[in-house]
Amino acid sequence: MQLHLGIPSPAPTADSLPIDLGADLAAFPFDQLSGQLAFTSPVVARGEAQLAALVASSNVLLGKEVVLSGSFGLPAAGGAAAGTRISLAVDLTVAATPLLLGWTHHGVVLDGTIASANAAWRVVVRDTASGNELVAWTGSVVAPGPVPPVDVSAMAGGRVSVIFELRGSPRGFMAVDQVSLTGGGTELLGNGGFEGGSLSPWSVSGPDQPCQVVSGKRTVKGLQVERRVFARPDQRWARFVDRFHNPGTVTVTTEASYLHELGAGAEAVIQRSASQKALSSWDANGIHPARRDLAIVFGTSTLPAAFRSSTASGLADGSPNLWTRFPLSVAPGQTRVIVQFVVLAESRTGDTAWDLSARSVLADQEANAIVNGFWSTTTYREAMTPQDLGSLVNF
Repeated sequence: MQLHLGIPSPAPTADSLPIDLGADLAAFPFDQLSGQLAFTSPVVARGEAQLAALVASSNVLLGKEVVLSGSFGLPAAGGAAAGTRISLAVDLTVAATPLLLGWTHHGVVLDGTIASANAAWRVVVRDTASGNELVAWTGSVVAPGPVPPVDVSAMAGGRVSVIFELRGSPRGFMAVDQVSLTGGGTELLGNGGFEGGSLSPWSVSGPDQPCQVVSGKRTVKGLQVERRVFARPDQRWARFVDRFHNPGTVTVTTEASYLHELGAGAEAVIQRSASQKALSSWDANGIHPARRDLAIVFGTSTLPAAFRSSTASGLADGSPNLWTRFPLSVAPGQTRVIVQFVVLAESRTGDTAWDLSARSVLADQEANAIVNGFWSTTTYREAMTPQDLGSLVNF
């Protein structure tokens, strides 16, 4: 959802990159720091959503990356800056030494485009009385496989928590399996491989999770721009709200152009949806499991979206680029707002469909629900202000 302001010349096509569209085009800059972001309400409390859940190896589509041994594995939960933790209390008051902690993990943790978030994957043993920690692992990239046992004998004699945590609101993924803590060769952990089919006796803790992040304001083409991203864990969509305010004394007339990538690259079958106000996409590359179905809901605009769909399964003659475009005219002191939705369906049409007339049913359904229900269903407008709603240009 890269935002660019200015009059493109020439008009964007599916093959266009921003540098192809003339000197007038200016991007919302990629210079946000973590401290400039605001994480705002509404908030999902810990009791209202699962921060971690077991995945069974029988579920091939999900289990292939997170079940590292046996029948069950645990995808570690993402966390806010304070961290989200998967932990197990262990009594080491009479444990023999040496104490050796081992586990298997796999994944990557990245800050993404937001600098200074200090995202990290940590494994620690924490004394519950003193709070002292022994850090067994910290890092951001984890090759798949078991970790050589770490000697944590310094924690003997107390009651501790064995903790796996993600910090800094990371993107990426992490999985953990086969956790073992031995004292003098005796296993001290229960359900360390999660083969009991539940998380018990492990616990998941962490801060309440805000559903919206607000960018720092940036001035682009004479407009003060603020970007908001809203996503609830119980919905298939995320909402992007861009606010364009004119602090000057002259009306600013320009265009807002958004560059998207629909996930399946050149193999994407892209189809108009929701009364021409959305585009849905499924992966026709013929590789199973296919990538998940997607949709972009962009509403109404007098400027056409630019895209190119693949014309045959496995041919890869489509384009990874898709542009949505909106005219903007913002008077002095005025604010204009553009809202768009990204839909990530749990379906994979490309697993079974080879005929390009097939459609992503779930992505289409969600796009239609948003377009038809935006004004009648409060969920789609949650956390939008009356000023936002009164200033919309595309719904």
